[in-house]
Amino acid sequence: MPSRTDMPLQVAVIGAGLGGLGAAVALRRQGHSVTVYERYDFAGEVGASLSAASNGSRFLEEWGVDVKAAKPVSEEMNIETRRNKINWKVSKVILKQLIMHNWEDGEVQSTYPLGDYKSKFGTDYNNFHRIDIHKQLIKSAFENEGEGPACVLKVNHKAIEVDAEEGRVKFENGAEISADMIVAADGIRSLTRELIGITPEYTMSTSCCYRCIIGADKLRSLDLEDYISNEAIEYWGGYGINKIVMSPCSNGEVVSCYCFYPASFNNLREDGWNIGATPEQLVETFPDLDPRMKTLMLNAEDIKMWRLYRHQPYPFWTKGKVCLLGDAAHPMMPDQSQGSCMAFEDAGALGIIFKKNFREKYSTKEGLSLYEKLRKPRATRVQEASFRAREDLSERIGWSSSTDRPGN
Repeated sequence: MPSRTDMPLQVAVIGAGLGGLGAAVALRRQGHSVTVYERYDFAGEVGASLSAASNGSRFLEEWGVDVKAAKPVSEEMNIETRRNKINWKVSKVILKQLIMHNWEDGEVQSTYPLGDYKSKFGTDYNNFHRIDIHKQLIKSAFENEGEGPACVLKVNHKAIEVDAEEGRVKFENGAEISADMIVAADGIRSLTRELIGITPEYTMSTSCCYRCIIGADKLRSLDLEDYISNEAIEYWGGYGINKIVMSPCSNGEVVSCYCFYPASFNNLREDGWNIGATPEQLVETFPDLDPRMKTLMLNAEDIKMWRLYRHQPYPFWTKGKVCLLGDAAHPMMPDQSQGSCMAFEDAGALGIIFKKNFREKYSTKEGLSLYEKLRKPRATRVQEASFRAREDLSERIGWSSSTDRPGN
């Protein structure tokens, strides 16, 4: 029978997105009993690409997430790629350079090789489709492989009441639970955040964004296959509101684009990031853009747009037995691709703080206070940098200057 200091925590994670599943896996690896409560009937992900620099990828590797399986490859796909003399057998896209294009004609203005990124920072610079990496986190959390008891998933559980001091949660479906620790990973519109007394202060950004994807076969038919084979994040604009960010993902089968534009263009006010748009709307937003990019846009799929908001740092992240994580704690602009990485860092911190023998050093509440003390200053700095990066491509997070490069 385990001693008092070895007793596992009963953990409730609210939200089954990337951050919530990251927390579930991190705490599972420490032997805790984790139940994930998802408000909808299916814990799925939507969206386009997701760049995971080393500060996020290292935790995926430490948790034993099967990074190489982020997108399964069929034998038919292997045969086709061999026929085209392109090797995409690996199950992820590893970014090797940044490419800057001229806005009007697409000419390459500069390239920024990432060098031996893995040697310098410890992991590859991975680029995933959100759906692919979400599936692998689901496997790591709920299947019976890997250290720690498999987590449990409860869908159709929308939290409507939280008693932070007692560790109790009441759900809309009438269910009530108690837990030693509650991790609120319910996103930028977190309900739990307000239930523990935080009223977000935020303003509309001057920017909106489209996201879209286009398949590799379509790109080849349009003579745009270099956008797949460059193994790069490619930019148009970036000094001002207008900016296009493009990168391959999903095993090189898909190219993903994020297209930022002034909110004044269409005065989009609807709250959300899943508002449908047409290829024609997308192209009309950027009349003087590189013609090749316009061709891509006219053939793009799954075009969505959303209004961006600037959230001020919240006064606290923890209360009693509850802590906030990911976008629930520190919403940020997408320009530096640090939203998911910060969520993985949050989850990693919980796994480190709440090791199997943590009770020898502190209580659960003291551990959560330590979590906020360690994570809040760093996440706030990155959050502020993401705001600056919205209109300044030179804002750096990964390394400080053009001379401080991987491999140098």
